[in-house]
Amino acid sequence: MKQNLLKEQSPWWPYINSLPRSFSTPLWYDDNDLIWLRGTNLGNAKEVREDAWRQEYENTMQLLFTDGFDVEQKRLWTWEPYLWAATVMTTRSFSGPASFNRNGGESLVAGDGVGRCPVLIPGLDLLNHSPSAKVSWVWDANVCALRVEESIPAGRQVWNNYDPKSNEELIMGYGFSLPKNISDHYSLGFSPAIAAYVKATKARRLARKPSSDTVQSQSTMGPDDIQPKLDRGTVRRGGQVLESLEDFNVEEILEQNIHWVRLLENESFEFSPHFLQNFSIAVENPREACMADDCSASKTHLSDGDFSRNKLHVICAVIMILQKGQRAIRKHDEDLPEAPQNSKQVDAARYRDSQLRILGSVLDSMCECLKSVTAANSPEASEHRVVQLEHILRNSPKSLLKDLRGVLNAGLRTRDPIKIRERGGVDFAFTIWLCGLWIYSQSDLREEDEINPKYLRWIRFLQHNYAEPTEESIDHQRPEDLVLAMRADWFDPVRSASGNAEPDSTFIARSYLDAVQAAGEKRPQSIYNDGRINVRRLEWCLNIIKKEGVWCPNLDQGENEGDDDWVLFLEVGDC
Repeated sequence: MKQNLLKEQSPWWPYINSLPRSFSTPLWYDDNDLIWLRGTNLGNAKEVREDAWRQEYENTMQLLFTDGFDVEQKRLWTWEPYLWAATVMTTRSFSGPASFNRNGGESLVAGDGVGRCPVLIPGLDLLNHSPSAKVSWVWDANVCALRVEESIPAGRQVWNNYDPKSNEELIMGYGFSLPKNISDHYSLGFSPAIAAYVKATKARRLARKPSSDTVQSQSTMGPDDIQPKLDRGTVRRGGQVLESLEDFNVEEILEQNIHWVRLLENESFEFSPHFLQNFSIAVENPREACMADDCSASKTHLSDGDFSRNKLHVICAVIMILQKGQRAIRKHDEDLPEAPQNSKQVDAARYRDSQLRILGSVLDSMCECLKSVTAANSPEASEHRVVQLEHILRNSPKSLLKDLRGVLNAGLRTRDPIKIRERGGVDFAFTIWLCGLWIYSQSDLREEDEINPKYLRWIRFLQHNYAEPTEESIDHQRPEDLVLAMRADWFDPVRSASGNAEPDSTFIARSYLDAVQAAGEKRPQSIYNDGRINVRRLEWCLNIIKKEGVWCPNLDQGENEGDDDWVLFLEVGDC
């Protein structure tokens, strides 16, 4: 910036004067150009970079221009020349060693002389990028050389190779995109807090296990199967992701928090290394956390017998994230002109179309996988491992079903699944169902052929993994207002990166007991007229519904977030 302001007085002016005066990176887009980036990751990245550079500019000016400095000189150091200089460095600099030897043997040192730093090399910065160019760099204290490792016919362009980069990186860093870019991808990432939690969890588990137990994650997915290695680990309780985020280097965490999904040539797709493994840690429940140190995870197909609640949660959550990204882009379709009007818009449109193509293809494959698990005729559904609201209202044991409907009518004034969802009563319905199922499984009077053995195995599994409630120790007091439809959403990384506090489960259980008792007054022979159904038992069931459930995207009724459905996965075996 200083050398540019000096103009002819600068010894570097011949080079500086040859540089372009404007660029085609997003910070140089006008409003018409930016329309093509609305809703994309790059649109948000542009805002983030501009805010960071403006803050950097303000801080630098405060350091440079102290009281008494030449006001006329300060007037020249405006945002525009700073933006120009910063863009020159990002679009034309190379990563070189921090020290060089000059001709006279004098050493030129940048910064602390350790590592690498950005350098400008007049002439070499004119070379354009080709992902197929075969070149290599030679750097030492005396030499900087770009070697072309292939023959180039006379009159042909000499290319550099900037390394494999997505169109997102190319536009942000250099101001252009490539058609049919084989390195293109859709960017993903975790919030800093969740990334730090995952990093800490993996480090703790690695320290506990022999190195021979370490298994590489499997992130490549074909159109018919998904094969992630999904570890289990400790739970994140609400907002308490870390005892102290200060214990970690946030910048280092963010550098490692660069994830993506991309298409492969064989009609499959691939997530970045460890993305699925990290995601599985982020969504694991307490039961899975307790098992983490005792089990070695392995790669499995989604449809095999080793399918788990954690895997279902990962698939559902990733689908919802990708759907959200797709909707964010699509909602600006009507704002676009019929065709790009300049080269910036051509590059932005190419990037936008590629993002939608990646999202569409990956979502098609993952949704088909999810349908195969949740569809009525799938092995998982036929064994009642994925349980939806409609299922418990149709396929519960007959004697239980009648009593369940009575409690739903007492608490929600409906037993229709659509109205139950509208009134925020899905958790209530599942909790009452599980409580009745538990009572039913304990009864010697039940007909063995009326209840699916899978339910009995599930109940035993829950009793083994969730501490049974103690005797009732809370006096039942009717709350002033029922809270069936007033609770906040349960914590889920898709819906909240920070983990909002949950309402008091005991208070909710009390309101549930009100509905149970009201139904019992109308039907004395109800299975729910059992002294073992109390606040503690209902709270136990509610906790299980929270921990063993998953937000599942509704694949049949639309892409809006409101269509997402809470389902249970019936885990029945040990790892």
